[in-house]
Amino acid sequence: MRIGEDAGREALLVDGVVQSISPADGLATGGYWAAMVPSLRPTRALILGLGGGTLARLLQARWGEELPIVGVDDDVAIVETAIAAGWLGQLTVEMVYADAFEYVQTCQERFDYVAIDLFRGERLIGRALTRAFLRRVRRLLQPPGMLAVNMFRDMRSPLRIARIEALFDVREQVAVGGNVVVHARARRKR
Repeated sequence: MRIGEDAGREALLVDGVVQSISPADGLATGGYWAAMVPSLRPTRALILGLGGGTLARLLQARWGEELPIVGVDDDVAIVETAIAAGWLGQLTVEMVYADAFEYVQTCQERFDYVAIDLFRGERLIGRALTRAFLRRVRRLLQPPGMLAVNMFRDMRSPLRIARIEALFDVREQVAVGGNVVVHARARRKR
């Protein structure tokens, strides 16, 4: 794990795979992180997969530094690398060092924006898009809460999106490079 360069951007690399780009580069170039920013201002945000803080910085740049953000990540080394690089020190984010699945299971707070960006290197953590996990995420969303999910665009994308559609109203799918970002709102329980 190291801070390096990717396509002219300062990036946090894990085994050569970009996990985050510097918040400054995120502001300048966007990437899929910019596609995750909601079009309406949230009042309280939850980021599952804080990483180097790129999305948190974009949220605060767009909606103000007073936006309360909880960032959850279980990889202390990634977060500490981002802190050492000065990426997270400039943000007002409540950092929670925890497994996202356990956090969602026990969290009693409500949010009107939840971002799922759960990767280990090149691999999307498979449990991130199970119906059970998505149900728990939906429980955390305060209406009319918005969900943003980052995933690779591959042959499994339609199945993953169908799982999201089972519980949420998909509003938009944004293709960015090899990724697709899904924006959705919680569907009313039937």
